[in-house]
Amino acid sequence: MKNFDKFSTNEEFSSVYKVGKKWHCEGVIIFYLNSYEKKIAVVASKKVGKAVVRNRSKRILRALFAKFERYLQDGKYIFIAKNEITELSFSRLEKNLKWGLKKLECFK
Repeated sequence: MKNFDKFSTNEEFSSVYKVGKKWHCEGVIIFYLNSYEKKIAVVASKKVGKAVVRNRSKRILRALFAKFERYLQDGKYIFIAKNEITELSFSRLEKNLKWGLKKLECFK
């Protein structure tokens, strides 16, 4: 995530939610908005679990994003962790995330 910045305002979140593409994967929901900026946000609500579980889920999603980062187009990405993220293996999450990003046409 060296090249990607974090979201800074609520308006950025709102624009991606309203205008961007959305894809549901097993364990994660992906929002993508094609843009000249490179930004990322990782979200885990209290539905996912206590603070330790939420933080672990976000760390996993950031690690997976870092793995695919160099192959992705510029844009704004939001990853939302689902409840079942804690039950999935890292390799299965990787496969699902790659498939979802491919469906959203995020790869270069």
